Amino acid sequence: MRKLRLRTRDELLFIGLAIPSFLGILIFFLIPFGYSLYLAMIDNPVSRSFVWFENFVATFNNLAFRLAMRNTLVFMAMSVPINMIFPLFLALLLRKTPRRELFALFFLLPLVIPSGSVVHFWHSVFGINGALNGLFFRDAPVNWLTSDWALGIILVIFMWKNAGFNIVLYQAGLNQIPKEFYECAQVEGASKWQQFWRITFIYLMPTYFIVLLMSILATFRSFREIYLLTGAYPTPGIYMLQHFMNNMFLALDYQRLAPAAYMLAVGIIVVVVVVMFLQRRLFSYD
Repeated sequence: MRKLRLRTRDELLFIGLAIPSFLGILIFFLIPFGYSLYLAMIDNPVSRSFVWFENFVATFNNLAFRLAMRNTLVFMAMSVPINMIFPLFLALLLRKTPRRELFALFFLLPLVIPSGSVVHFWHSVFGINGALNGLFFRDAPVNWLTSDWALGIILVIFMWKNAGFNIVLYQAGLNQIPKEFYECAQVEGASKWQQFWRITFIYLMPTYFIVLLMSILATFRSFREIYLLTGAYPTPGIYMLQHFMNNMFLALDYQRLAPAAYMLAVGIIVVVVVVMFLQRRLFSYD
């Protein structure tokens, strides 16, 4: 009887502690998400006549939306591999470095620096009056943030800001590989390159999926830096889906904003589900 009372008390305590979090998710996520679906299926907030999926079709046929979707996919296709390979190289480089925890902390600093400070730093480098023009292009300064190099600059900023977290993930994966595997490979005469492909590369497979998933999600969190650097209407090469949705919000065009947000959410969910399915399929230990 006493154990039953203790169990009931623990369950009530758990429910009481979970209620604030549940209310926060309900008020700030679930209700707005459901209401945005209602906005996506009406013609306008005044007459509120249901048009069902006409807004989705109109949004998909919108040229600005298509440009933003294409740029977002291109940015993801370029940034995700870079954000997987470069941190792996650094993690392997730091593996035998003394006090590598300090170096990992150094690479994690961009994650805690406010976006405004990050943008100010990179603007002082690539802006029209930045250091790059001051050193090499004094006679004919270039506005790099509106040039054909804008996408490359955004990729550099993305890699600089997100590489540190992936380095930590790779280091955790490398620490899980038994050192005996490398010792046996050295005894058998395997080269460093063979050790990498036969041991490191294979046993880091579960970590690759985590890094892949985090890198994909990080591409959708890079909007703040792009927006603060280039404004609401940047050069067409870096006009992303977040730009489109932000501009529709400022224009109070909810019949374009809501369908775009839902299509983006569905796309993210599909990608996450596919990655998790592949991970379970390839690394099932049942």
